[in-house]
Amino acid sequence: MIKYSKSLLLIWSLAELEAKNLKQENIHPAHFFLGILKSVEVDLVRILRKQSEEVQLEIRKDILDLKSCVGEFISDITYTRRFLRNILPRDLQLSVERDSKLRRSRASRDVFHKCEQLYPSISREVLPIHLLSILLESNDPHIVVSLDKASIDIGSFKKYTDNFIRKCFGK
Repeated sequence: MIKYSKSLLLIWSLAELEAKNLKQENIHPAHFFLGILKSVEVDLVRILRKQSEEVQLEIRKDILDLKSCVGEFISDITYTRRFLRNILPRDLQLSVERDSKLRRSRASRDVFHKCEQLYPSISREVLPIHLLSILLESNDPHIVVSLDKASIDIGSFKKYTDNFIRKCFGK
């Protein structure tokens, strides 16, 4: 059975919150990318204060790895995140309950399926860095436009991310 890391589940929660704020029925790949960008900017100590010390350390390590990879390519993460959020569609007619759980879109399920196929052989669970790698190759138009706006070559970013994964896991 495929296991998602606690840090990936945190990003999933952030992505779901972004989708709800944009009044979407599903969580799309761009929402997961927003979750990644948000996770490297938030105050993890404040967010994780109710978690055990062991869980806090595990999540912080994964997010710091992610931050060092993302920060290498995106110099202004806040600008990129806000730009992406502004270009995503909003459904002003849709009323989404705060406590309701959103499902992943078909494209998001495909992204996760690819992560599940590629990365368990490298690590014991699917990590946020794995999700980033697959999102960068997903050709999601919103991700592509936001990275282009930030003058980031998506191919170079993907290559760097894959090399980062190999360096961390030795494969």
